[in-house]
Amino acid sequence: MTLRLRFACQRHETENVTSFLFQPESPLPFRAGQYLRYTLPHADPDRRGISRSFSIASPPDEPLLRLTTRLSTPPSTFKQALACLQPGAIVDASGPFGQFVYAESESDAVFIAGGVGITPVRSILGDLASREVRPRATLLYSNGSQDIPFHTWLDGLKDDWPELQVIYTVTRPAPEWTGPTGRIDAAFIRQHVPDLARSLFLVSGPTPLVDTMRATLDDVGVDPSQIKCEAFPGYDR
Repeated sequence: MTLRLRFACQRHETENVTSFLFQPESPLPFRAGQYLRYTLPHADPDRRGISRSFSIASPPDEPLLRLTTRLSTPPSTFKQALACLQPGAIVDASGPFGQFVYAESESDAVFIAGGVGITPVRSILGDLASREVRPRATLLYSNGSQDIPFHTWLDGLKDDWPELQVIYTVTRPAPEWTGPTGRIDAAFIRQHVPDLARSLFLVSGPTPLVDTMRATLDDVGVDPSQIKCEAFPGYDR
């Protein structure tokens, strides 16, 4: 499906993470957790060209589509062009694609996200919350610093969703950080997920994190059929 998206605005999320909001020119049905492929022609594109895939960070009931990404230093030519969009600009996209979705009839959900791998999880959790479907769910969220994307938004979900627990861990903490530190490992998973056998694990983030989590979940005895993954190649670019 080919789409025309009208750029609305950008929003600063953290020091180096920005959301870009778009208004679809026609209705866009999609499932929370899916992604779009955006095409943005620009001068002198780098070797990755003029198209990129990004998870939809907004749930289906939000009027604007949210593309949230990390702007590395220096950013790719695609992200430079994205950051220079002016309100009203038209961007072509295709999709939706992907099977990184959570059906409410499935098992208890355990989301494991790293960095901007939180984007499809934001869509899924936002969709469940808006439909007042509140399964037992756990989010284990690893970020480099305590400047965590969507931290306030995620904490707000817990007010009306007592079955949701959100645990953050920071790999490069500042002295004032008082929460968990380090990467998500087998001990961290066992500590926060008491019923490994009855949970569906949804893992999203850069490819190295996803690969590591597959191996870690295997180590703690999780069957591969209980795992869904969404890897972000070229994460920093």
